[in-house]
Amino acid sequence: METKRVSDRNNVPVEKEIDLRKLFNTIKRRLWLIILITGLLTTFGFLYNSQSEPNIYNSSSRLIIAASNDMMTTVRALVREPIVLNEVIKQLELDRSVSELRSQIRVNSVDSSLITVISVVDSNPERAADIANSVVEHFKVVAADTLDVRSIQLLTAAEVEPFPINEKSNTIVYIAFIVGLILSVSLAFLLESLDDSIRTEQDVESLLGITVLGQVSKIRRRHTSSVDKKQKPAMVRSETIGS
Repeated sequence: METKRVSDRNNVPVEKEIDLRKLFNTIKRRLWLIILITGLLTTFGFLYNSQSEPNIYNSSSRLIIAASNDMMTTVRALVREPIVLNEVIKQLELDRSVSELRSQIRVNSVDSSLITVISVVDSNPERAADIANSVVEHFKVVAADTLDVRSIQLLTAAEVEPFPINEKSNTIVYIAFIVGLILSVSLAFLLESLDDSIRTEQDVESLLGITVLGQVSKIRRRHTSSVDKKQKPAMVRSETIGS
């Protein structure tokens, strides 16, 4: 019974411990690979982030439209119709088509109320404000003439916003650096796991199951040549007898 207990103790699986020195040596040997991949991905992220894009500015006008729920959708859709936008293009002498101007305009309601926000985006902040105010001006006239909706009151006119809405950040560069670091470290450990070469005494002991008693240091070529010179036998001068 006691022998069985001893054998059971010996059969207990030994948990593998993480060898921090081995991990450090792996990273040290593959450091050039980690720096190369991380540097390349970070450079690509920086180049992509530094591409020149025009700044985009936003300007908004707020107005209240006193109309029924059935009429409200039609009235708001009238803002982006050619009958309004053509007048805006003529007044501001814009060098663009109706479809291009329509893509710059957004019409939204505030919490499903009667308040409507007309927003305009443009590469020029002054022009964005001028377009928004001009749209409101011509929209009021067209809504009164076509839909007989005259109860449209301007609450806030569009003003020039000096700060762009697409301000650049370095988030892409940081993401590229982190992704490059993760990929490079993972690749380094993958290559290390596939490498079956023997480097240390521990590799020999684990592979052959024996204990290493010593090691022979590497002998350089110049050392061997100097040893050969030292061990070169001296020439013995002989004489001929009887001559």
